[in-house]
Amino acid sequence: MSDRCSTAFGEPPTGVPLVDQRARPVLKQYATFIALGFGNSWLIWISAQRLGARPGVGEEILAFGSAGPAVAAIFLSRTGRKVFPFSLATRLLWFALLWQMSWVIYVLSDRLRGVTPALSLRFGIAAALLAAIPAWIGSGKFSADLGVRNLLGALTAVRSWRWQAVALFSFPALLLVPTAILHPFGMPVVWQRGSRTLWALAVYAAIMFLRNLLFTAFFEEPGWRGYLLPHLQPRFSPLLASLLVWFAWALWHAPLDFSGGVGSGLMNYVRVRVIFLIPITIIMTWIYNRSGGNILSTAIFHAGMNTFPFVLPYAPPVLGLIFVWAGYALFADKMWRQRANAVGT
Repeated sequence: MSDRCSTAFGEPPTGVPLVDQRARPVLKQYATFIALGFGNSWLIWISAQRLGARPGVGEEILAFGSAGPAVAAIFLSRTGRKVFPFSLATRLLWFALLWQMSWVIYVLSDRLRGVTPALSLRFGIAAALLAAIPAWIGSGKFSADLGVRNLLGALTAVRSWRWQAVALFSFPALLLVPTAILHPFGMPVVWQRGSRTLWALAVYAAIMFLRNLLFTAFFEEPGWRGYLLPHLQPRFSPLLASLLVWFAWALWHAPLDFSGGVGSGLMNYVRVRVIFLIPITIIMTWIYNRSGGNILSTAIFHAGMNTFPFVLPYAPPVLGLIFVWAGYALFADKMWRQRANAVGT
């Protein structure tokens, strides 16, 4: 039996987000998610900024707010239906392992970036509390609640490995292959290598990728592609659903963007949050649908796009291939048409 089919007990398989067709109208669900996700994030971000936190200073405090989309999705995905058998010990073991790994990755990445050159007690405690969030999210595949287990099972299910490989290697290929062709003809190359050796750069890239996976993708993808997208696609076409996800995703960043981030200039904001984020959202919807609703695939892609442009050499014009890729996805899957078998139904 396919893993997309129902089980003998009438329950969907682990890793497929539940969508209750008898629930509130989809746009009300959309608004409720925005209210909860934005409320959590914006309250923490704005409060932390008023206390002096900013990029490079107090980032660990700002990072707590980034979990807003995941927290909202988990809260709204609860069904009250318990999973049996349920092993608390198994979840606690996974939580402990992920917590330790997340703390180490966060501390190491900050040291490598030079943000926190000395490990203070305050920073260590803050990082430990912060690391508990991806550990809680990642161990959610063992939740006692069926809805939460299905939501977060899709974040840690290594079942669509081909699409996870596509998600991991697509950005390096997009940056490196065209650059290798264009550079001999005099095309300028951007490479934020600094004084690192290639081995040191590889270690730095791996640690930063894991940081972006655990503290960015794990915090966001359960919300954008884990909750919003599968609730929107049964009612709207993948293209329109993508635009609705894009609008929420772009607007959610506002307190960070307009306090020294990409919103420091109007044209820079439009370039990042509109011109590039729309095709990126379309590509991520395509990956989500092609992988059978596997959130781990979109999480890997999300971490990659936040990592590889900052560690790999590339000619800036090759970023235009993002629009070619989005156009291919749009026409190959006829994303303007509503899907009869939308993922999540």
